[in-house]
Amino acid sequence: MLKVLELQTLKTLSDERTEYLINDRLSFMRFLGLGLSDRVPDAKMIWLFCERLTQAGTIELLFNRFDKTRRDA
Repeated sequence: MLKVLELQTLKTLSDERTEYLINDRLSFMRFLGLGLSDRVPDAKMIWLFCERLTQAGTIELLFNRFDKTRRDA
């Protein structure tokens, strides 16, 4: 799910658009490690995951780590 949020943030996508593009693009599915028969997270699941991270106060920490790792690479 964190990779879903990465895609969403990098491409500036809504939850609904993210769900659609994961279903539509094989490159997104490959990035997320999903197969053709795997269940794709829907917009509500994406929203709930993001909301829970926000409420726990961890979303900013996770994205800061992601940015640092990306810069170091």
